[in-house]
Amino acid sequence: MNLFEMTIAIIIAGLLAVSFIYTLVVGRQQKVAEGDIDTQIAKPIQKNVYVKNPIFLAYGIFFALALFIVLFVAITFY
Repeated sequence: MNLFEMTIAIIIAGLLAVSFIYTLVVGRQQKVAEGDIDTQIAKPIQKNVYVKNPIFLAYGIFFALALFIVLFVAITFY
């Protein structure tokens, strides 16, 4: 590894460490918090919980794009 790659690797490792520590601190604060934090979910979202969830939507878009790229490469080069 050259100097640039080593520097980037150290920056990434530091960022991961800071993110992990921040996640632990925020998680502990949530455990300490008392009271009713969650709010009621809207009825249309309760009916379509998988369609309205942005995480599932992001996964769906990612896999659709990945499949499109694989098909494009297969059709173009083979």
